[in-house]
Amino acid sequence: MKCLRFKIFMLLLMGNPTYVFCSTNNIALDYVKSLEFNTSGDTLIFAHVIYRHGDRNINKIYPNDPYADESYWQGGFGQLTHAGKMRHFKLGQFFRRRYGKLLADGYSPKKVYVEASDVDRTIASALANLAGMFPPSETEIWNDELNWQPIPVHKWIMKECAKYYVEVQKYMDESSEVRRIYTEYADHFAYWSKMCGLNITTIDDVYVLYNTLVVETEHNKSLPDWAKRAIEPNGVMEYITLFDIKMYANTTKLARLHSGFILKEILQRFSQKINSTLKPDRDRLLWFQSTHYYIIANLLNSLGLFEKPHLPPYASSLIFELYKRDGEHYIQIFYKKSEEEILSPLNIPKCGTKCPLQQFYILYDEIIPGDFDSECTL
Repeated sequence: MKCLRFKIFMLLLMGNPTYVFCSTNNIALDYVKSLEFNTSGDTLIFAHVIYRHGDRNINKIYPNDPYADESYWQGGFGQLTHAGKMRHFKLGQFFRRRYGKLLADGYSPKKVYVEASDVDRTIASALANLAGMFPPSETEIWNDELNWQPIPVHKWIMKECAKYYVEVQKYMDESSEVRRIYTEYADHFAYWSKMCGLNITTIDDVYVLYNTLVVETEHNKSLPDWAKRAIEPNGVMEYITLFDIKMYANTTKLARLHSGFILKEILQRFSQKINSTLKPDRDRLLWFQSTHYYIIANLLNSLGLFEKPHLPPYASSLIFELYKRDGEHYIQIFYKKSEEEILSPLNIPKCGTKCPLQQFYILYDEIIPGDFDSECTL
């Protein structure tokens, strides 16, 4: 079956070759491992970027929260803050510097496509990002008093896979680490419940409480003593939170039913770009998606690149770049976590920093799903 999928992928990638030989995956893997790339002459032809929204207000409260009144939060619960807007504006400027040669003089809907999940802070982040990336050139100015131009942000629709949530519950029921957390830290759960006024019974509950407390400290809110102790670095609450962040792609099945669909879309766009069939426009060069921390965390974990679990920072970006070299194509993945200007490519397991596209597909075959309905219908 994997051999057949490799043939199909090669047909998509190469158009209509005379033949595609494949008797085993090992043969195909040995072939693509033999591909070599020089240090010069490589051409970037397409990039797919997934970034987290910028800094936000709290989006959950607890009964004893001294800042539970929404009046404490300018704009309202969960909204992008001024700091978040500026962070994304600067990230947009970074993308302009990085992809300036592809973008040429100004914005073109044929070159750039932007999507955002249907949440205020991700949409606002995308708009701030675009403002930094595309200040209007002389011919694009439409209002002399406003150094900005409207650029469309499309709704990113991610279908929810029902079977994924069944697998998540199965993992939580069967995981020895989950059982250990509930047993070993039962007293902590009880104490946090008493202090915050909310019944903390699950790992998810711990993450939500931790996140609320951390965001409040980011906004210079003074926390009760118990809360200060709870979120101390390397403490129990932080440990459980980091486990929660990593948990949702901790198995091949979980990765396949969540991140797998995103990865499949990226690879399809790469193949379509190579074959000049990319939609909505074959000349597209950049594809951006504005989303949430768990999308980035799950992708990193699914790809074997989440060596030290952490909460992806605000405006962190996972960048997939497609290069061409002497008729062959390879992928580089970059993870921009803060304001670093120079990015180093991630070392893709068993493939290196320049991973041939065919080999990338083979390596992650197990987490690339088939038809959505057949994979997700209960």
